[in-house]
Amino acid sequence: MEIRRMRIKFPLGPLLILLAATLMAGCTGMQNASDQSRTSPQENPFVADGYLETPPNLGNKGYSVEKIADNVYFFTTGTYNNIFIVTEEGVIATDPIRGKGPLLQQAIAEITDQPVKFLIYSHPHLDHIGDAHLFAKGAQIIAHQETKKLLQRYKDPNRPLPETTFQKNYSLRLGGVQVDLIYPGEGHDKGNIMIHLPGRKVLMFVDVATPKAVPFKNFSTTDIYSHVRGLERALKLDFDIYVAGHLHRPGKREEMQEVLKYYKDSKRANKAALKAVPFSKVRARSKTRDVERLFGEYYQAVSAECTRILRKKWKSRLMGFEAFAPGHCDVWTGFHRTHKAP
Repeated sequence: MEIRRMRIKFPLGPLLILLAATLMAGCTGMQNASDQSRTSPQENPFVADGYLETPPNLGNKGYSVEKIADNVYFFTTGTYNNIFIVTEEGVIATDPIRGKGPLLQQAIAEITDQPVKFLIYSHPHLDHIGDAHLFAKGAQIIAHQETKKLLQRYKDPNRPLPETTFQKNYSLRLGGVQVDLIYPGEGHDKGNIMIHLPGRKVLMFVDVATPKAVPFKNFSTTDIYSHVRGLERALKLDFDIYVAGHLHRPGKREEMQEVLKYYKDSKRANKAALKAVPFSKVRARSKTRDVERLFGEYYQAVSAECTRILRKKWKSRLMGFEAFAPGHCDVWTGFHRTHKAP
């Protein structure tokens, strides 16, 4: 039996075209991968963090308690904190943090079997006093009158209305300890007060100046002018230790002074940025026909310049700089455009 070999002929031209296309696709793929590896870091830039503090390991308890003065205890969950005062006549507690009320009750029970006689609201915000209902029975709640007005609006059963309110100042005494409540005016919010223990040189002033950190997003304020004035007023009080309401440790007087310097430096940096980046310059280079977007581009350009000015001095000194400095610059842009020209 004879087996014949069969030859199949392919047209040479199409075959060469197919081979060339395959090679080119492979090369293009490798080129794209190479380009992507080179450009990805530029497309998704990460600016390294500056100053850092590592929160402590709180273990299974989920909180820590530290005595910071006679009768005065600092309570923290690592991100939120407050104080409570223990006397022979009972306990004065502050800000039962939402979701952490049972932990605060446990912490107080570790120190004393005295009941909570007074509960002080630093301000009306849900995150700080959301577990107040756990302490309301048997305790007299004290807050600023503006806090009561806001809580009347919200009608939240977890934040019972205060029985005692005041307009400017209020002093409370229990078991030989004096607590002065001071209202510096609208700032972080209406009703945000200072809780001062002059005999212990301790101050609690929440959401205004966290030690070794820039202020929160957009200064977390309703009135930046009054906000800064309130911080200046706080520094006229006699205290060595202050509690900010956030992060994991008490602050020192000089650390509050440092944060105030940041407030003022950010205002000055914004003033310089407004001069360096006029609106006409942004409009000339913009491609948008949307006037609202144009204003957005202007704010972004001023913020970028303001942040650049601040970065050299403050990034290495305070946490949160890269996250929140641009928003601080935005707030000052709005202030300088609407309230006080730079």
